[in-house]
Formats: sequence, C-alpha cells, structure tokens
Amino acid sequence: MKDNARRVFVWGTYVVAAAVVVQFLLAGLGIFADSRFFYWHTSVNGAVIGLLPLVLVMVGWLGGVPVRLRWLMAAIFGLTALQSLLLFPYHLNSQGALRYVSGLHVVNALFMFWVTLQLLDRTRAWAAKPA
Repeated sequence: MKDNARRVFVWGTYVVAAAVVVQFLLAGLGIFADSRFFYWHTSVNGAVIGLLPLVLVMVGWLGGVPVRLRWLMAAIFGLTALQSLLLFPYHLNSQGALRYVSGLHVVNALFMFWVTLQLLDRTRAWAAKPA
C-alpha cells in the first residue's frame, strides 16, 4: 500500500503542476479570447488546484512521503485560498489603495508557479532515489 501511495503522490504532483499551467492558460483566454473561460478558471480548475493538494497530502502521509514535500503540497492549497482572499477588495468594489490589494492576485499566482516547480523538482529527486 505504501508503494502505491507514493506512486499516486508522484503522479498527483504532475497533475497539480499541469493544473497550475492550465490555470494560467484559462486566465489568459478569459482576458484575451472569451470571458466565459473565467468560469473554468475560477470554478472548475480552481477547485482542482485547491482540493487535489489536500488529498495528496493525506496520500503522502500514508505513503511515508517526506514531510517537506507534503508541506510544499499543502502550501499550494494555502496559496490557492489566498488567491480567493486577494480578490475580495475587487469583488466588494472597494476604491483606492484597498482595491490595489487585488493586484497581488497575479503576484501570488507567480509564487504558486514557483512553489509548484520546487515541488516537482524535489518530488522527482525523491522518487529517483532507490527505496
């Protein structure tokens, strides 16, 4: 069971990374092509990026995945929650400096991408080590 959980964690890491890249694509399509892509950006893929890391943290715990990798995976969930919080001033139609906080949504997305790259790199190195 431990080996299966480890494999699921490794493959799940790749799925999360792909979902983060798709998230950027959907945001761009929503801005430059058709605003209906924002539904997929906010609801569907946002849920995947938000919930899959939580499942993978539990799977990693069952598989004995190193704590650092599980924390990086949990960080993706936390950063996804922060993404929603950063948009509150925009959705509340706040004015002035408070509304500028929503601009950090993009900066946080870049940070999420960086954390995802770190997670991929470290997961790949861990999975390549002989058991």
